[in-house]
Amino acid sequence: MAEPTQKEPGAGGYLGHGLAHEPGPHGVPASAGAPSAGPAPEERRGALKALVAIGGLACAGAIAVPAASFIAAPAAGSAGAAGGRERWVRVGRLADLPPGEPRRLKVIGEERDAFTVAKDQMLGAIWVIREGEKIRAMSATCPHLGCGIELNDDKKSFNCPCHASRFGLSGAPETGPSPRPMDPLATRVVDGWLEVDFRRYRDGVAELQEIAG
Repeated sequence: MAEPTQKEPGAGGYLGHGLAHEPGPHGVPASAGAPSAGPAPEERRGALKALVAIGGLACAGAIAVPAASFIAAPAAGSAGAAGGRERWVRVGRLADLPPGEPRRLKVIGEERDAFTVAKDQMLGAIWVIREGEKIRAMSATCPHLGCGIELNDDKKSFNCPCHASRFGLSGAPETGPSPRPMDPLATRVVDGWLEVDFRRYRDGVAELQEIAG
């Protein structure tokens, strides 16, 4: 029996593993010169870079959103008289405040940052004066450079021992370098307890500029 004749590629016969190819108009197989089925290496590399960039942005967004929610949380709540978030802290019993006599009270409450809450922290101190049913409160921090304000022996004025700023019982400055009066704070009485909307303000400036914390 005669051996079958193996035809050369492109001669209208067999290629490779016996797969038939029809010749083209010039005797070239129709598959010859056809574009490859997959994208060029440059296109694949470009697509890969785009996917990596998109993935990086998605990861960054996933990290940033919780952080933003933590940072934004302290700003939530109703605004107080000076703007910003109200922070009412119970400071003492109304019955313990004698009329017309200045009393220094500690402010103890929660200290918050972006991630933690520490309870029963010393936040500061205030001076309060009971005038009938009205309670007037002022920060015990000097607006000059942040020293503690004390009551003078005559109980008719306040002074800062650091730089000799002097204030009347109303909080108005009388002498010394303080750029503004003692910082006023809102008060309210709830079930016989005095509460103060405690705030901190930047020292060394004439206007009230609330600071966080």
